[in-house]
Amino acid sequence: RELLDWLAVRHRVTTPAQLGDRVRRVIARHDARHDARDAARDLARALRRRGVAARPDRCDGMSVVSALLTTPEAAALVAALGAHADALPHDPADGRTHGQKMADCLLDLVLRPGETDLPPVQAVLSVVAPIGALLGGDQPCEIDGQVVPAELVRALLTALTGHGLVSPTTDTGATGDGDGDGDAGPTVDDSPESDQVLLGVTAAEAARHEAEAGELAVWWAEVERRVLAGEFDAEPPPQFVDEDGPPDLAPSTDSAPHTGSHVGDGWWARADRAVDAAGTALLTAQQVLGRACRLVATAERADTADETAWRGSDAGRVTAAPDALAALAAATDQAWESLADLLGRTAGGGLADRPRIVVTDAVTGALLALTDPPRLRRAARHATGLGAPGPTDGYRPGATLDRHVRARDRRCRFPGCRRRVPRGGELDHAVPWPAGPTAAANLTGYCASHHRGKHQAPGWLHRLTLDGTLTVTTPSGMTAVTEPPPY
Repeated sequence: RELLDWLAVRHRVTTPAQLGDRVRRVIARHDARHDARDAARDLARALRRRGVAARPDRCDGMSVVSALLTTPEAAALVAALGAHADALPHDPADGRTHGQKMADCLLDLVLRPGETDLPPVQAVLSVVAPIGALLGGDQPCEIDGQVVPAELVRALLTALTGHGLVSPTTDTGATGDGDGDGDAGPTVDDSPESDQVLLGVTAAEAARHEAEAGELAVWWAEVERRVLAGEFDAEPPPQFVDEDGPPDLAPSTDSAPHTGSHVGDGWWARADRAVDAAGTALLTAQQVLGRACRLVATAERADTADETAWRGSDAGRVTAAPDALAALAAATDQAWESLADLLGRTAGGGLADRPRIVVTDAVTGALLALTDPPRLRRAARHATGLGAPGPTDGYRPGATLDRHVRARDRRCRFPGCRRRVPRGGELDHAVPWPAGPTAAANLTGYCASHHRGKHQAPGWLHRLTLDGTLTVTTPSGMTAVTEPPPY
């Protein structure tokens, strides 16, 4: 419903990339509201499937090496390989592409460690975490533009800073006042054995259902054995003697079938056995269906009780908060202290850059300002308000303006493109400088290919509005519109 409403109010062409991004965000928010604990368990199981594999390519002599990693690990790996490729000495005679250089760097680092002169590099990841996620809620987060669960970001920040954040498993209470002094809320066990546990089910019910599940497994194994043995195969068609049918069914003065030594293995006997077998199978199916219905009803009651208890917990109240201010109001003192400690630990250079606070429109999710705690306090003290940074004198944007535009766009703004905006450049002036200012309303993020295409492809028009909406018109007159991705 939310996706259809979004499409209805756009009144413009929606590219597959825009639609896919919106679908991912809607699903992530839905999972955060309804299936957060199941998503955490799925993530824990997926972590155990990490690995590296190789498969042949379509071209003989080539192979594809794939690695299943967490999103931050994969993003850091690709960023580090890209940085190594960028650090190679420039040689006009070197015809390798950037991707080929990355592949060669990977081989050098893995197969010839210590034998190369590759300089050390730093991998930089952009992590976007809502206030609610840092306070223990399950709002979806982003790592380099990829939507990820909140628990993954909390684990990443804990590993980077050595400071544990409040998580749903560490709720201190489930009372409505948010002071953490109430009864302990339900905890989540991520162990493999806990996947079959139903909260709210008594031990007797669990034992009975386990016994029924065992009987069902035995019955199904017997059915599989009989199927494999051919016991359920169809009987061979009867060999009719004449058009009147088999002798047993032929017209006769007797009203009963033939008697004698052939009755036990005749057609009537086979029909009786088939009816008996069908009745037994039907009875067994009805019993199994009844057990399944009872199990489903019990699971639904347990899930409802679990969901009710979780919504009353600290993490549940933070997740249900409509905005950051409501999440802060619903957070416990422990969560406040944990968040303040995180900001204090990272403000002094523990990360590549100190954390920034993204101020967004509560309705559209559009970026309004990118700030930090000191600037936020100054704005509140002097009532100056927040907004985009001012223009920069000269062609190159200043650090603050550059950071704001990259946080606003994050990915290439050309319709249909999902590439990341390179960190070292590719911010384009919509109105060429110096006729156009170096300001947020005149800068757009592109990937390298579409940045070159904007200047070299004849007949294409790019128009940027004050709110960052980009309209691209093709030489044939078709138009496509992209907006900065919402938070």
